[in-house]
Amino acid sequence: MKAAFHTGVKEITVREVPKPVPNQNQYLVRISHCAICGSDTWFANPAEADEPIHGHEAVGIIEACGANATRYHVGDRVVCYAIKGCGKCDYCKNGNPTNCQSGRQYIEGGFQEYSVYEGDCLFPCPQEADSAIASLFSDAIGVPLRGMRRVKPEPDDKVCVWGLGPLGLLQIMFLKAAGVKTIIGLDTVDFRLKKALELGATHTVNPAAEDPVAAIQHICGGIGADKAYTYVRNDKATETVLKCTKECGTVCSFVGLNGQAAINIPEYVERTLVWSFYFTPNEYEENMKFIRDNHIDLSKIVTDIVPLDRINEGFLKRFDYQSQSLKVVISME
Repeated sequence: MKAAFHTGVKEITVREVPKPVPNQNQYLVRISHCAICGSDTWFANPAEADEPIHGHEAVGIIEACGANATRYHVGDRVVCYAIKGCGKCDYCKNGNPTNCQSGRQYIEGGFQEYSVYEGDCLFPCPQEADSAIASLFSDAIGVPLRGMRRVKPEPDDKVCVWGLGPLGLLQIMFLKAAGVKTIIGLDTVDFRLKKALELGATHTVNPAAEDPVAAIQHICGGIGADKAYTYVRNDKATETVLKCTKECGTVCSFVGLNGQAAINIPEYVERTLVWSFYFTPNEYEENMKFIRDNHIDLSKIVTDIVPLDRINEGFLKRFDYQSQSLKVVISME
């Protein structure tokens, strides 16, 4: 079978390797598609000797089942989940392996024709779903929808979305579906700002072209936004997000602070900063219901479907040509 290996800075090489064999608790999945995630930043780094085959937004069909793997059957379509907990700690017992502190593992292996997964890292995929679009059923919808659970928007809120990559644009679509009347998208790429307006933003701001604090205060009647969701991994940007929200406003962040937070915020202000990470397995069906009930067309953020043999081109398009691309999906078919 074919598999993609990270072999150097911005270099991925496709090689022939043996097809994996599932153990008694695993399923062999024939991967049809795997989307490139914004967190796949390993692409721009030097390759490491023990690096896995990457890819964690995969969808496929069960090809074989281990002796003890009985949740799914050969021929079932499945969506792959990227985190496995220890199964024993309180977080795992409460259905939240994403917060497991006792052996959390990140499950990859989507950028190849076949991969093995245990049953708790698979979800049922609707039979009628397009396979390329189904690769968005895990992270791509799960992350912004969990953010909306962590920080619930109200229809009359004035809401900012910082960073209009695929997740930020989906956040805008979901806020619109939730009935939010004022949605402000912020990015420095004009292509993405235009797309945000197409997908439901009522206003856009380019922080490289104008003062975002002044612009947002103007839109929000002089007091700033009620809530903000930020996908921008930058200390200074986080500081600006906080300044753009009103007193007692709330910010939901999906990214870190580069390890050295240097946020300059004056005294005597009231803000709530909430971090949100991935999504939990028990949210999958609710996420899918939200997509169905609100007739969300996920294809609107997919700009490229690239065959596995050209995966390096797909990664370059995703990360080096952000004025032309949004969600890029790798096809193993």
